[in-house]
Amino acid sequence: MTGSDIKAIFGRFPSSRVGVIGDFAVDLYFDLKTKTGESSIETGLDVFWGSRPRASLGAAGNVVQNLAALGIANIHVIGCIGDDLFGREMQHLFSTLGVDTTYLQVVSAWDTCLYTKPTVNDQETNRIDFGTGNCLTDEQFESILAGLELLLPNLDVLIINQQFANPLLPVGRMQLLNNLIFRFPNVRFLADMRDTGTQVYGSTLKVNTAELARFLAVPHPSHPDLDWCIQQGTTFQKRLNGPLLITRGPAGILFLDETGYHTVNGLMLTGPLDTVGAGDTVVATWAACLGAGTPPQEALLLANLAAAVTVQKLNQTGTANLSELLEQYKTHYVHD
Repeated sequence: MTGSDIKAIFGRFPSSRVGVIGDFAVDLYFDLKTKTGESSIETGLDVFWGSRPRASLGAAGNVVQNLAALGIANIHVIGCIGDDLFGREMQHLFSTLGVDTTYLQVVSAWDTCLYTKPTVNDQETNRIDFGTGNCLTDEQFESILAGLELLLPNLDVLIINQQFANPLLPVGRMQLLNNLIFRFPNVRFLADMRDTGTQVYGSTLKVNTAELARFLAVPHPSHPDLDWCIQQGTTFQKRLNGPLLITRGPAGILFLDETGYHTVNGLMLTGPLDTVGAGDTVVATWAACLGAGTPPQEALLLANLAAAVTVQKLNQTGTANLSELLEQYKTHYVHD
């Protein structure tokens, strides 16, 4: 693959129609100073100072902003938010990216998920999370699924995301989603499910090596090599009866389907790294490639390059665009 090939693939991205259903959040980053010398007059407790607040989309929202950075122009979100401050911020962030929120429902008894990410001396410290106790009623979920049913005929790819402890898509609701998947064979489905991956069918499932071991109930080696990943991945892929995308951290990425496997080695990166959200970058890039009809080996290369971009972006929920991918490609693959 050449730089021109990469540009040609990216040239097909804008025409893809991609939907994302699942767990949406806002990531709130800010700098925190705990030793201020100030005490509250009312309580007598120490007062902390925050500065440089900056919000970005998190969880399934991070997949969305990665899709936008890759050049996908037709993005739809399916899920719910609360009628609250953080929900309005999420709507604003989606609007800034030009995302269609027609099927993003505002639920009054739902707290929009927010992950606060304070940093002290450039190190992330304890989070305060909102929205972790949400519970969507069956009637509300059926309404969301009805919206998805209307949207699916107009999609090329649907990304299914589950990250929350109380997710939009728990085990008990997966069969309803699977029924829809079977009815739309022309749509490509890609799932990233922390807890319910064994319940999704007819999709490419993205897992990391720890999730793979947990789903199979086998020990996870401290440094799983390629042979282990192929052996365990083949077992799991046959059980799922669908393709499997395995992220291997710095070792690279592996893809398995009924025809065999493809793999790409990790890139040698130096300096401090932040792996938060790298899996979302891989999911978004793979989905973009699915919509563009990109062969698996080329899609692996692009996903690997995109992840290399985002892990080098510190204290942020990073994304990767074409120019950044090309820079990584030149650094690691072009030799004078």
